[in-house]
Amino acid sequence: MFSNMLCRIRLGALAAMLALALPAVAGAETGEDAAGRDADSASDPDALFTGKFKRARPGLNLKARREIRRSGMTRYLRPRFRPVSSEPFAGDWVKHTFDSDEGDGPICVGGSDYAMFTKAGDPDKLIIFLQGGGACWEGFNSCNVTAEAQFPPPAEFLPGLLAASSPDGATPNEFSDWSVAYFPYCDGSVFIGDNAVEDDPTFGVRHHRGLRNLSAGLLTARREFRRPKKILLTGASGGGAGASFFAPFLTRVLYGNRTDLFVLNDAGPVAVDPDAAPDAVAARAADWRFDQYYPESCVTAALCDAFGQQTGLIQWRLDNDATIKEAFYSTDGDFINIGFLSVNVPGFPPFADISQFGYREILEAGHDPVNAAHPDRYRRFVVSGANPACNRFAVYTHTILLSPDLAEFGCPEVDLYYDLEAQGVAFRDWVGDFVNERDGWADIVEPFSPGPPLP
Repeated sequence: MFSNMLCRIRLGALAAMLALALPAVAGAETGEDAAGRDADSASDPDALFTGKFKRARPGLNLKARREIRRSGMTRYLRPRFRPVSSEPFAGDWVKHTFDSDEGDGPICVGGSDYAMFTKAGDPDKLIIFLQGGGACWEGFNSCNVTAEAQFPPPAEFLPGLLAASSPDGATPNEFSDWSVAYFPYCDGSVFIGDNAVEDDPTFGVRHHRGLRNLSAGLLTARREFRRPKKILLTGASGGGAGASFFAPFLTRVLYGNRTDLFVLNDAGPVAVDPDAAPDAVAARAADWRFDQYYPESCVTAALCDAFGQQTGLIQWRLDNDATIKEAFYSTDGDFINIGFLSVNVPGFPPFADISQFGYREILEAGHDPVNAAHPDRYRRFVVSGANPACNRFAVYTHTILLSPDLAEFGCPEVDLYYDLEAQGVAFRDWVGDFVNERDGWADIVEPFSPGPPLP
């Protein structure tokens, strides 16, 4: 650690002694010294690796920082994960491509190269967006497999949260001028895995390198956007789950406590029912190996368990980060998530019978305790029954931030991000109130309302 500094010292034995001694108290990958002070990137985009510091501010505490470092979660926040090329793409974007290094670098599940994108806007405000696209594990391959399949469109075609306004132009988007770091999803392990599975019948080697992809992309974002005052870390579906898992810790490590950090999970349930699909839960744990990066005290407190309820990691983070705020969106009629949580492959029976009510119970079991422990900093927007934004007949939707197309349901005029309301609150306003810390941000959980049978 502090490897660049040590290389310049060139004092042989002394450098070797320091290299052995420093990891116990500090790390170049954390951007903070042993006193928990934040790296100052105002004049040097690589200050993370050169040891320039500012006074600490409230946020992630020192004990938690050290646990995260000891867990190895930050191990890929290294200069070696720089992109091998950065080039203009689709107008306003810059495409950053990484060297897969034969599986030791950022890589997609089937072995192709990983790439992420940045778009410059207001330097004080940054959106970090993680795309979704299913999941893969033993006997079950239902995930996006290449970064190319999720390259972003030009600015004029961006939807929802990333658009300039609602499609009719009547509702401006208060996030339209923010800088953006956009992450395609292709690791099959919702940005949290770190394992290579040999002899896979589909891929040969199944590369679950989500943590490496995430780390490389966040390092790139850190260099492109040096010192934002505010970050909205968000994602949809599998990307929503990734945004609620390790990503907030890595973002804190890279940007420090001086940056206001908001986390918004769009339909990535994180919550599971281990008893409904125990074989799939075990297979994901074995194939993705995410639990190797759980903080020790989170495991000791029974909040972190690869075979149990996964929302405990969110609670541990809120317990240890005094200023982070987090939000969760879902519908209890989300047939995509109900389907994924019903899968028990590779076991038997291959599918559990999870109903809309059963899914609502899973959401409550996972997210109610987090809200109860931190009611001012963890709130939800949970819609029940069929989607009320389309009143012609029952519409069950999944994600919302990128405004899914409802034309197939006979509602081409509906833009979900701008049109959905619950308990009289428009979702777009709820997100704005959350990030701008206005009074309108409330915990909205609609009473359960059974809808028509799921598709």
